[in-house]
Amino acid sequence: MRKHRIFSAKYQLSKQLGGKEVPAIPGMYHAEIFDDKSGIWERTAFLTRNTYNDVLQIAEEYVKIGQDK
Repeated sequence: MRKHRIFSAKYQLSKQLGGKEVPAIPGMYHAEIFDDKSGIWERTAFLTRNTYNDVLQIAEEYVKIGQDK
């Protein structure tokens, strides 16, 4: 079984600039794909796309591929 998690991209500033996290400009989105073949959820893919809808679509395709087996 597979599942996904989607989140907006962020950058972490260097310690000299305060070490804060700031949103990526232009906005980007990441998706992590997890699989539990071994009984433990492990990240098997990490994707980056320009829009939320793009990353959602590709993440759902990855999940569907894992469930067809």
